[in-house]
Amino acid sequence: MKSAKPLSLRDSVIDKLETNFIDETGKTHEQIRYFFPDCKGRTCQGLVLFHKRKTKRKKLVLDYWLKNKSKRYVIGYYHRKNFNVKHIEKKIADLRAEYGSGADLTWTQDIKIGEDLKKRNKYDEQLGQIQLATFNDAIKNFIESGCPQIDKPSESLHRTTIRECCRYLIGYDDRINALEFVADENNRGKIEFRDSYKYDGVVQDGINSWEEFWRKYPPKEYDDIGWGKSIYDTPMGFKVLSTLTDHDVRHYLNTLTNSPGTKKQIKEVFSYVWANALQKSMLGKKVPPNPVSEIKIEKPTKSVFSKYDTKEFTDEELGKIYTSCDKFRGQFPFQTQVIKLLMISGRRRETLLRLKWSNIQWEEKSHLTEEKNYVKTYGVVNIPAEINKTKNPDSFFITTEIKRILDDLHLQREQFHWSMFIDWCFPSPRIKDKQFLRKGNENNSDKARLKDVRDLWEKIKADCGLTDVAMRMFRNTRENKVNELKKTRSTWDVISVTGRTDTRSAESSYLNKKLNSKTADLSNDVDERYSKIIKLVKK
Repeated sequence: MKSAKPLSLRDSVIDKLETNFIDETGKTHEQIRYFFPDCKGRTCQGLVLFHKRKTKRKKLVLDYWLKNKSKRYVIGYYHRKNFNVKHIEKKIADLRAEYGSGADLTWTQDIKIGEDLKKRNKYDEQLGQIQLATFNDAIKNFIESGCPQIDKPSESLHRTTIRECCRYLIGYDDRINALEFVADENNRGKIEFRDSYKYDGVVQDGINSWEEFWRKYPPKEYDDIGWGKSIYDTPMGFKVLSTLTDHDVRHYLNTLTNSPGTKKQIKEVFSYVWANALQKSMLGKKVPPNPVSEIKIEKPTKSVFSKYDTKEFTDEELGKIYTSCDKFRGQFPFQTQVIKLLMISGRRRETLLRLKWSNIQWEEKSHLTEEKNYVKTYGVVNIPAEINKTKNPDSFFITTEIKRILDDLHLQREQFHWSMFIDWCFPSPRIKDKQFLRKGNENNSDKARLKDVRDLWEKIKADCGLTDVAMRMFRNTRENKVNELKKTRSTWDVISVTGRTDTRSAESSYLNKKLNSKTADLSNDVDERYSKIIKLVKK
């Protein structure tokens, strides 16, 4: 570094300072040091300025002696308006008042250590303020952070789980209408703001940010807890999160509902918010225990839905349902094929609704069975891990009946030409601007697919005279039909054909599930049983 140059401590001089960073020998220096002769014997004694070559910034430091050791403290960067000579002199005077002797220009304390301690105390004070975050503060942070999972904060919850969380956290009313719950390409949930929505029956322009959302819909501040009132709107939301106890949560749950299932859901919602608050340091340095960890909610031995865990359809009922699907094909496009696939493939409704045409691999193939017969399949439907409940990839053969269903689906897609530019197997007829879809302008967003077939299912039940049934029974029926086959020698065979791993009649886990000649033979045998049911009804 070149030797220090003198400089006058005046704004007119420092502001217009121009430095030659190349010395007499032609060497370029990254910074040039200046000292202030007029500071000698004054409060600003020891002040030095460094002019930086690359940034052109002017850094001011204070050189001082403490206990026979040279010390240096950075004052700041010069700015004509925000940190000028007046500010610099005031800063040094304040430092001398706190760390100087008072009698002369010597120093009695280390400036850097003292100022660092101040910052640390200020941080501790801020941390204390964060620790005073209310439940509502934590709710806001959880939602704005994308509703992260507990074990994997880098990933979000499922779309339907996020919707349930928001229902309990912020909305049983029109507030939540401003939001839309969708899934990304990895089937992780996301919250988006609607372009427009209704509030109190009036169409509103869409909201653009969370700041605007919270400002427009502040807490309603109900005086009590009750059904239909979200946590955000009740006294619970205004409690300091770190002081929340298991007693508070129990009181909230017991006041809100008597349903064990609902209590369990809300308890999980509490845990999601608490885990995110912990990740975001909203609970302070000494983290209190999660107030829901000691709350046990006993699951009832029987519920109104438990009977469907083992119940199955009769052959007559299956035939009626299949025929009824044909009646409503035109009224519910792309939906009757979902019901038929539920019946024939035995896969979950949520999985089938997320299938894409690109998941279907067409390949006509003959398989030699153990009985030396040949059975034909037409390809494989591959189920990616991210759309499967078990988070494991799955697949099933395209048998004759499944091919008929997929052919019929493709035919209906051709009748609705816009659907040909959507990769989802079951597109939503409600998709916006579908008249503009074409090659190069495809719509493969989550909004473009069907979310459920409940309305169709209610129509089918009424048409068939079925009252005490549920769609989950299709899986039970399919599994039992596979299990009844004489060729089925083990639970492994059932698992390979049905894709079901968590049933009472099947193993809870398995190692290698393969599509081979045996599973093709079993799939075709079951397929033939369904074909007979369908033919009997059509006669």
